[in-house]
Amino acid sequence: MTTENAPFTMTIDIRFADTDANGHVFFANYQTFFDTAFLKYLDHIGCSFKWFIDNHMNFYYVEATSQFKSALTYGDEIAVSVNISKFGRTSFTISFEGRDSASGRLVATGHIVAVVVDKTTETPVEIPEAFKTAVGTVQTL
Repeated sequence: MTTENAPFTMTIDIRFADTDANGHVFFANYQTFFDTAFLKYLDHIGCSFKWFIDNHMNFYYVEATSQFKSALTYGDEIAVSVNISKFGRTSFTISFEGRDSASGRLVATGHIVAVVVDKTTETPVEIPEAFKTAVGTVQTL
């Protein structure tokens, strides 16, 4: 099932520690930015990571990709948009788009596939309807 919800966007400052020897954001840090924005998105829709845990679930990232488009450097800000782009029975795909917040220039895209699991047995479980409903009601900040 593909979703049509509006993406959630947050800005993250690029720290000196986020850059590599070339002065650009180190490629693996895009995944950190994506994860940070996704966890803030979960808080925003009322289904935080703690909500999953309190409801005897967890989720595991089973696939993650990022694709460099253009460079960011220390002092820039990245605006990361988060969108749940697909639901399976036990998994969901989170799509990301990173843009330079000053110019709007596309700097990175990517996705993460997460599987919802029972907290105790660590076996996949169906995605809760409450989560699907919350995803469908999110608005861009």
